[in-house]
Amino acid sequence: MEFSPFTIIAGTNASGKSNLFDALRLLSKLAETDLRTAFSEQRGEAIEQFSMFFSNDSAKEISFAVEMLIDKTIHDNWGGNATLKYTRLRYELKIKREKNSRGIEDLFITHEQLTPIRPDKDEWIKKYLPKKVLEIWRPKVITGKRGKPYIYTVEEKEIITIKLPQDGKKGGKESPANAVAQTVLSGINDVEFPHSFAAKEEMKNWHFLQLNPTDLRKPSPRISSDIISPSGANLASALFRIKTQEEYLMSDISRNLNNLLPNFVEVKVEEDLANNQFVIKLRSEDDREFTSRVLSEGTLRLLALCVLKYDEKYRGILCFEEPENGVHPYRLDMMIKLLREITTNFSELEEPLPPLRQVIVNTHSPSFIADIFDSNELNITVWFSQLVSKIEGLDTEKRKYQVTKILPVVRGPAQTKLFDNLISNQEKELTKNEAINYLRSNDYETRSSQL
Repeated sequence: MEFSPFTIIAGTNASGKSNLFDALRLLSKLAETDLRTAFSEQRGEAIEQFSMFFSNDSAKEISFAVEMLIDKTIHDNWGGNATLKYTRLRYELKIKREKNSRGIEDLFITHEQLTPIRPDKDEWIKKYLPKKVLEIWRPKVITGKRGKPYIYTVEEKEIITIKLPQDGKKGGKESPANAVAQTVLSGINDVEFPHSFAAKEEMKNWHFLQLNPTDLRKPSPRISSDIISPSGANLASALFRIKTQEEYLMSDISRNLNNLLPNFVEVKVEEDLANNQFVIKLRSEDDREFTSRVLSEGTLRLLALCVLKYDEKYRGILCFEEPENGVHPYRLDMMIKLLREITTNFSELEEPLPPLRQVIVNTHSPSFIADIFDSNELNITVWFSQLVSKIEGLDTEKRKYQVTKILPVVRGPAQTKLFDNLISNQEKELTKNEAINYLRSNDYETRSSQL
């Protein structure tokens, strides 16, 4: 599928929406840790990540391909920096299950590749980046085209080898695939290999938000991470960092929250020295103050998103499952507006450039979809997810299994051209009809009658 800056995936329970996030989460972990650790941190056992057939056995191989837009300048932890020649990259990875030398089933990489996406082949850029900002985000390549990938796999004398050449220089590294326990990408830690390092850093910045009201309410210890965790922990310490570095942003956060929740006029964070912690307080229009300990789940969710919007340390992808949870249906339009504002607006020319941010949401809420369905913004796309059966010839025999099919919902003439190269007209119409039927569920009819 193709992701716009703000992508919504709708579908019923058990339609496979979460599988997409699982795949992105696994890829993100594979960019920074070894195979066993990355697979062990997913739902279920490693074997359960592979496609399961109706015959109750599983596929032997899992494969990924992802295309990305990255910042043109990068920095490592040792003071090194580099400017990239290409900012659009495609990463491919294949992992196989087979027995190792001890007779125990293990995981092995059979293919890894990182290549630049040529401008003349780049349909995504043409759709989502206005011409006036095109060269800002994807610099024009003045010298000759790159012929060799930044990472590639070859088979020589029945030995699979993964190679990492130097960007524009002689030299590099290579590793036999059966001897490595992690991806080549995950082992790059500085700008010596700038494009590969940039791809790794981008994939590490894929965030999976599962906000927990218990964690959001807790004050943050003074000695703790100042990065908001997926559950919302460390919200107070992140806000204190923002206040210390750019105090004027506290006014922006307060104004943003007030637009969403008019009863609150100010967001504050205080250093509680007696208890060695940071505490968030909201001041109401009648001048009362409430700590985060007593705020509602919906208020805390909107506050966390307001802080993320102004947090310069947050960049990359924000994957958000069921954002409607804990939010009153009449506040959903506010939630959508805030999520849209978190994404990078490519139509604006700003200096310095804003951080690259993308939001991917999955939902089974008709109310959430209803609030966004009539929008004709090209930067917002809605996709419909469903589980379908498939029969395919594998290992010299036909196998039946289920796959998640995610098709775009065309919301008016302006979006028709976005998906012309992705699906057939028949699929396009089918998707529209299914989405409409989905929106006509009891929840949607009840809500419509109340408006």
